[in-house]
This record gives sequence, C-alpha cells and structure tokens, in this order.
Amino acid sequence: MRTAPQSVNVDERCVIVPFYASLAIIAHHMRRLLVLLPVLLALVATAAVVGANNHLAGSGDSPIIVEPPEDWIGAVVKVTDLPPAPRRPDAGPAADRCAEATPLQLSFKNTADGGGTTTNLYSQEATDPVLACMFGDPTNPQGYRTAWYVLVAGDTSLLTLTTEGTDYDTVLGVFAGTCDALQSLACSDDFRGFQSKVTLPVVRGRTYYILVADYQSGTPAAATLKLSATLQEGGARWNQITSIPLGGVSRHAFVSDGPEMFLIGGQTNISGIPVLSNNLLLYNALSDRWRELSDLPGPGLSNTTAVRLGRKIYIPGGFNGNTSDYANTHLVYDINTDFWQQIAPIPVALLPNGEMFAWSAAAAEPAESSYFTTGGITSYPALDADAVVISRTYRFTPATNRWEDFQPMTTARYAHTAAWVSLGNRGLCVAGGLSVGEDLDGEAVTVLLTGGECYNPATGGGWQPTGDLNFPRYAAGSAIGPDGNWYVFGGLDANGGVPETEFYNPRTNSWQVLGGEFSLGGLPQNPARVWPRGAFWGDQLYVFGGNTPPGEQRVISSVERMSLGAGFAPLPNRIVFPFVTVLGSDNLLNNAVGLAINGRLSGNFSESTQFYNPYYFDWPAFGRATIRLSDIPANSNFNISVYDSQKVLRGQGNTALYGGEKTVSLTLAPGRYYILVERIFPKDLPNPADFYRLSLSPG
Repeated sequence: MRTAPQSVNVDERCVIVPFYASLAIIAHHMRRLLVLLPVLLALVATAAVVGANNHLAGSGDSPIIVEPPEDWIGAVVKVTDLPPAPRRPDAGPAADRCAEATPLQLSFKNTADGGGTTTNLYSQEATDPVLACMFGDPTNPQGYRTAWYVLVAGDTSLLTLTTEGTDYDTVLGVFAGTCDALQSLACSDDFRGFQSKVTLPVVRGRTYYILVADYQSGTPAAATLKLSATLQEGGARWNQITSIPLGGVSRHAFVSDGPEMFLIGGQTNISGIPVLSNNLLLYNALSDRWRELSDLPGPGLSNTTAVRLGRKIYIPGGFNGNTSDYANTHLVYDINTDFWQQIAPIPVALLPNGEMFAWSAAAAEPAESSYFTTGGITSYPALDADAVVISRTYRFTPATNRWEDFQPMTTARYAHTAAWVSLGNRGLCVAGGLSVGEDLDGEAVTVLLTGGECYNPATGGGWQPTGDLNFPRYAAGSAIGPDGNWYVFGGLDANGGVPETEFYNPRTNSWQVLGGEFSLGGLPQNPARVWPRGAFWGDQLYVFGGNTPPGEQRVISSVERMSLGAGFAPLPNRIVFPFVTVLGSDNLLNNAVGLAINGRLSGNFSESTQFYNPYYFDWPAFGRATIRLSDIPANSNFNISVYDSQKVLRGQGNTALYGGEKTVSLTLAPGRYYILVERIFPKDLPNPADFYRLSLSPG
C-alpha cells in the first residue's frame, strides 16, 4: 500500500505538468482494468487530443512531460510527443519601432532571413539606444531611420547577422533586455564596405532585439534594408569515437577510474517491454579498447546508480523487471579480481515505509571511504503524478559495512544527477530531476525541478541552493571537470531533449551555459541524448549511450567525446552568459593605411572575401587634391572613392572601364579623408599577383 507522496510547493522554481496526471492515473490502474482496455484506449486518445489542442492554443499553457509506455501497458497504447508546431515563413519587413519589432523565427531548421525593407520613411526615437561602435564622430550616435527585429533563439548557437546587400551605410546592434531597458550585446558599423556584420553566442529561448540604423541623415532614392540571419549548427566540439560493442544501452549505471570507464547494466529497449542488461563493459580511453567483464548477478539492473570507491564499484538496488517493488540489493564489484558480491543492503527499517527506491543518484566523498545515495522513488511507474518521491539520503561505509540515514534534501527528487563538488567546499550536490506536488486546484502534478542544492557535512548548516539551471532537465548526465566545475549534459525537459551543456560554478554558486559548439545533439539528424552517462579524462568528456527523446525512444550505441580545450577556463569568449558583449568586426576605416602627400602605395586583393582596401590621408590646407589609382590589371575593374571623416562621399572614380587608371580630383578643406579601393571584378577569386598603385598629389 502506497503512502501519500511527498510534495513540493508549486512556485516559480517549478514547471508543473498537470496533463500527465490524467494519463498516469489511467495507466496506474490498467493492470486491474484490462477488461476495460478498449474504453481506456479511447480515453487516452481523447485526452491526448485535448491536451495537444490546449498546448498549441497559447504559450501560457503548461507543458507536458511524456513517458514511454511501461511493460505492463503493452505495445497497443502509444503515448507520443505533441505534433510539432508548423514552420513559420521568413520574417516580414522590419518595424520602425522597438515595441513593434518584427519577429524572426530562427533555428537550425529555419534560416529566417528578413525580407527587404524600404526604410525611406522610417524615423528614429529618442529612446533608441546609442550605438557605441559607430565610426568616428557621427552626427547622431543613435543613427537614423532605425529598423527593428526581435529574435527568440530557437537553438543555442552562434548567431550571424549581416546587412550585406543593403544600399545605404548601416550600423547593426543586438540587445538583450526589453525595449525600455536594452543592454548592448554586439555592435558593428563597417564590416565589408559600409555594411555591417556581427557574430555572437545566443541561448535557446532567450530574447534578442536587433537594430539596424542608417549612419547618414540623408537617404538614397530607395533605401532598402536587407538582413540575413543564420545559426551555426551546434556540437562542433563533439565527435563520435567508438561504439558500444554489444549495442545500444540506456538507463545504465556508470563509473570511471581515470581512463578506465565502466558501463553497468541498463536497458537495451525502453519502448514497450523493457529488455534488461546484466553486462559490465570496460572502455579504456588510453588504448581505445573494450573488454567484456563478468556479468552482474541476476537478470540485470536499470534505473540505478553506481559509485567507485578505490578499486571497487558499488550498486545500490534498481529496477530488475519487477513492476511491484524495486530490488533492495547491494552489489559490489572488485575491479582487480573481476568478481561480484552481494553485501549489506539498506536495512528495511531505514527505508521509507520499508520500500526500496530507484531513479536515485549517488556520489562518493573525496577520500573514497564512503558514498551517498540521494532521493529516488519507491513507486512504479516512474512518471506518475502519484509517484512516491523521497528526499532521503543514505551513507554507506564499507569499513563498517553499515548504512546510516544522512541529512535529507530540502526537496524530494528523482531522475536527478549528483556529484561531490570539492571546489568551494560545496560537498554533496544534486541538480534537476522531477518531483510531485499539487496545482492551485489541489490536483496531483508532476514537477520539473529547476534548481539544485549542496550539503557539506564538514560545515553543516543544511542543504544550500545552487540557483536555477539555465535549462532545467531530468534524466541527464553529469561529471566533474578538470577545472573543478560540475558539468551537466543531455536529459529531458517538458518539451523534449535538452542539447545544451552547462556547468555549476562553485565559486559564484551559479549555472552557466556553454556555447552551441558544446551542445550534445539537438540537430534533426543527431537528436539530443536522454540518460547519457560519462566522465572526464583530462580535458575531454566521454559520454556513453542513452536514448533519443520521446517520439523515437531509440537506444544509442555511440560513444561521444567533447574537448574543453587545453587549459580551459570559463572565459567570456567560450561561455554563453545571460549577457555577453561581443563587438562586431573592426570598422573597416579603423584599419586604413596612411598615404602621404606626393606618396605612392602598392596594393592587391589576395582573398576571395576581400573587396575593399581602406587608406587615409591628412590634408593640410584648403586646395585641390588628385587621387590616382593606376596599374589596374587589364582583366579587372577596381573603383576608387573618397570620403570625409563622417563617411560622406566627396568624390568617386566609378566607371565600367577595365584596366588602366582612375582618377578623382576635388577641392578639400583641411582634415582627414579616407580612400576606398573597391574590387568590382573579378567577383570570386582575385589574383594576388595583380598589384595596383595608389598616389596622392596637390592640384
């Protein structure tokens, strides 16, 4: 007989999942009501349709956590993801005001380029932000005829924006915050010619405002803005290095000892009837070789946890195929002798209502003389609004062969992850996972926990919160990195797989997201991982197995490796923080080469992306100046333009002539001026051996 579940208060730290309660209640009683199977199937189908319609009706609806069918449901009942939202068309014209910014729908699946926007009649507002990257001394540091887009990033990655193709001088800015409190993240004035380009890290689900301003107060006959927006595909830091020799596995346990990494038990099938594994596999990262070791005693274990103390591996219970009670066993494996033993299980008197748990997470203390189990559930199936979730923790000491109650967590949780975080003396830490609670109507709900907590036995004081993860998740993996930070990867949230990798920084007691290149999966051809397990060896993180998110539920046999990089530290250029300032490329004119009066310079175009070469000269007194571009190759068309210090065009040698020379002669007041030599043709690959000459003379 089950007791009432321990619950958590529903507040801003929790994501509530009320719809699953109806499915779970139906499933919970199916063993006793198989005679009513046709009726129940109809109810499930109806509930799924209603839930899907409600979910799609508006962003305020609560998300749904979906659990694959358990073994006693049978293959007939299918609980699947909601249908994907329809793909939106590319964005329309930019808006004139920030408050009316045009949305960009941008993800790996959709490159949401903005359409052409005629901005002749656009204006600027007093509340428009200052664009600090504007070249020189602009007449208005906010720019003119501002145009706005807003992006809610569809993936964590590098966002690239460019205004190439626009027929006026653009300044491009990207901001976080709200229209009345914008914070600059990136800014670019002149990248290629007088067009702008920025590349900056963005985080899935966060909002970014994109501003394009005209540098000049005047406007061409038809001022047409063109904006291109793309996301770089993530996961560049990950590579598949090998495969698990006996095939895919998920819901397995895992430990490591330097380069030796052990995969323990798990399930080779999680959709429908689970197929348990009793395999013990050793992968040596140093030699890149596998060994099959002695099998676990019995039919196998899944949804369990494991720790290594010295040269022994400990496994406290788990799911052994019995859908009524979890296995209250305690196995120990001697690595040196390749031998399994059963030792003292947790005494029934210490267990909640005398019932064993699963979906727990364990961690060893630094001296490797004892280990701790944290949380779990005593009920079955797992994702059930009536699940009996525990906050209990236990400590096992091999020297005394004794279990003892330990400091209970503040929040009952399961399907979470745990580690001992030595940096900052944080101690035993847990993060994420699921719990149960009640909604405002008193209905039982499944709760996705957003934060974590740590407890240091040496200092006491109870469990201390770690702050919220950027991407709350359950069934994730974790590992302590070479920098002492605690890395969390993979898992599920209320909407599906979580590809982002983030870490807990014990010094700041906060969570930070790694850039998109560190994301594990998340692409259509490479889904995110659920229940991945792994560890660091040096600066490289090895991740083994897991399964794909609901809707496919395929177990994974691949082994992935991610490199943090030698001497890795959480620097701003490697980490995506909530707010990171990234300037665009250096202004073109800031890289201008000086040209003396009566002087001559040689130049060429050596790269395919090099279309402009900038120069400057200081004119001493009012008078006539002649700028001559000569020795233009016969098969090339180069133009020459002269601008003042505010980028106002003063003269141009813009003709369609190929080869020869082009001259600009004009009267100038004292001051600094800029010359742009532009490659019109060839468009693709220039010949770096083709040199032109540029000269400046009075008269």
